[in-house]
Amino acid sequence: MTSRTRPIVISVLAAVVAITAGCGAVAHINLSSAANNPGVGKTLFSGKGLCATCHTLADAGSTGVVGPNLDQAFGPDKQQGFQLSTIADVVRGQIAYPDTNPGTGYPGMTPNLLHGQQAVDVSIYVAMCAANPKCAVTAKPVGNTPG
Repeated sequence: MTSRTRPIVISVLAAVVAITAGCGAVAHINLSSAANNPGVGKTLFSGKGLCATCHTLADAGSTGVVGPNLDQAFGPDKQQGFQLSTIADVVRGQIAYPDTNPGTGYPGMTPNLLHGQQAVDVSIYVAMCAANPKCAVTAKPVGNTPG
């Protein structure tokens, strides 16, 4: 590679990395969207075979021990001033791309538990209520929200 072609090759590689880095990523959650319903998220979180089976979240009354305790996981982030949208994005990412084999001796998170707006609603609920045992989100019927 000559000194003339090196910058071109590096530029092309940088562009490829930048483009592929976003492939498969879930979109940033807009907390102000009218479609969001943390009450539905609470219902889904507590649903049979879903989040509360494995995770502890005081507001949901869940005491699962297989997955991380969400109050402990996100409490320090809230104390440090992290935005709820950032926490919701992290939760949404974990739902979309679960660690199915964490190497802890316990099974990992089940893939394909939730999709679309349902995953967003659960993510917002967790962001709002982690480390907030009385966050005042009222469970609402799931209805026909797209999954």
